[in-house]
Amino acid sequence: MKKVKKYMGLSLFIFFISLAVFINGCFVQPDDIIVKETSTSEIIEIAENTETEIASEFSVNTEFGVMEIFVFAIGKADTILITTENHTVMIDTGENKHGPAILDYLLRCGITEIDYLVITHFHKDHVGGAHVIINNLYVKEAVVPNYGKESKHYDRFIAAVNDAKIEQTILKEIIKFTLDGVEFTIYPSHSEYHYYGNSDIDDEQDDDEYEDENEKDDDDDIGENITNENNFSLAVSINHGENNFLFTGDAKSKRLKELMSAEDIANTRYDYLKVPHHGRYNKRSEEFIYTVRPKYAVITCYPENPSDERVVAALENIGAEIYFTTNGGIYCESDGQSLIIEYR
Repeated sequence: MKKVKKYMGLSLFIFFISLAVFINGCFVQPDDIIVKETSTSEIIEIAENTETEIASEFSVNTEFGVMEIFVFAIGKADTILITTENHTVMIDTGENKHGPAILDYLLRCGITEIDYLVITHFHKDHVGGAHVIINNLYVKEAVVPNYGKESKHYDRFIAAVNDAKIEQTILKEIIKFTLDGVEFTIYPSHSEYHYYGNSDIDDEQDDDEYEDENEKDDDDDIGENITNENNFSLAVSINHGENNFLFTGDAKSKRLKELMSAEDIANTRYDYLKVPHHGRYNKRSEEFIYTVRPKYAVITCYPENPSDERVVAALENIGAEIYFTTNGGIYCESDGQSLIIEYR
C-alpha cells in the first residue's frame, strides 16, 4: 500500500480514500461491511477537517516493510491469514463449513498462492476447511504435526495434499524461514508419533472434554502423559522488526510447559498472542500468560463457548488489551515498530 505524506486537495483525498477501501476491503469480512451514503458537502467537510489525520495515517515506517494479520471470526475455530509484502502464510483453516467463505475471502484479496499452510493439529475446527483451500489455490508447502488419525476431516486433507502433490513437512524439529524480512519459527510438540484410530467421534465433537477431565492438576506430570491432539499443536513465533507474535493452536498444559522451556520463547516479550485453546483454562494458563506477557491478546471463541474468566483475568492483570472474535474479525498491521489492531 502506498503511503501519502501530504494532502493534495479534494480529488487526491477521494482517490486515496477509494484506494484504501479497495485495498482494505480484503481485510473486512463480508458480513461486516456497512455502506453509508455521504453527500458531496459532507465529503468536502471531511476533507477540510482531516488533512492532518490522513497524512498521519498514510505515513508509516518502511524500514521493515508491512506485515498484516487477519484472524477470522468463525466461532470456536481458527483461521489466521498472515501476509508480508510478497508472501502469504495461513495458520489453520476452520471447519469444513467455513472453507468456501475463507476461499472467497482470499480470492477477493487477490490471493491465489499460499507459501506455507500451517495446520497446528487435526481437530475439525483447525483442519476442516483445508481441502477447499488446497483444491482451489496453489499451496507451496504444508507444515503439519507428527501424528495421524482416522477421521473424515483428516482423510480429506491428506487426499487433497496428495492430489495436489504438495510438499508436506511433518514437523519433528524446529524450522525457521524468512519472508520479506519477517522471521518465522515453528515449534513441534515433543510427543512421540501417535495414531488415533477409530476417532470418528471427532467428526462431531473434539475430545476436549475428555482431555479436560483426565488431565490431572497434580504438580508433577502424572496425568500429562495422556496422549491428546491438542498437545501436538504446532506453535508459530514471528519476529517483525521490533514486534513479536506468538500463535499457539490449542496447546494445553503439557504443551505450554514445552513452549515455556524454549529459551527464545521464555525470553521474548510478545506484543501479540493468539491465546491457546480458544481461551480455555488449564493449570498452566496463568503461568504461560505471565511468561510471554503479551500487549495484545486475541481469543477465538463464540458466545456459546466463551473464554474462561480466569484466562481473561490473567491477561487483564498483565495489562493486555484483549480482542475476541465474538466481536468480529481482528486485523493487525505491523510496520516493524508499531502495531495497529482493530475489529473488521
